[in-house]
Amino acid sequence: MKKQLVIIGIVAILVTVGLSGCNQVSNTLNPEKNKFFVGTWKNGDLTIKLFSNGTCLYGDVNGTWYLKENNTLLFVLSNDNILLYSYGFNDNYKSLALTSIPENHTMWFTKQ
Repeated sequence: MKKQLVIIGIVAILVTVGLSGCNQVSNTLNPEKNKFFVGTWKNGDLTIKLFSNGTCLYGDVNGTWYLKENNTLLFVLSNDNILLYSYGFNDNYKSLALTSIPENHTMWFTKQ
């Protein structure tokens, strides 16, 4: 009986360790695409800075950014805002269109 408890304990620890990272959102969906986003983007008074480590500065609010499936970009900001955009590039990746989901409002940004 004691041997079974030890085996169950070891299995429980291995499962816990194995699943400990499952709840994190990965920004490695397509690392090749990430390089086009990293940098400073400006639209009028709004500046978005995207860093290669997945952090961002959206206006004056810190947060994290993630590339998701279906050409979507997710911002999770420290002020508890979650922003979801579809995106598209123009001008050899120097212009970025962000269309808010679900509002469907498009903003154009220029890489600085």
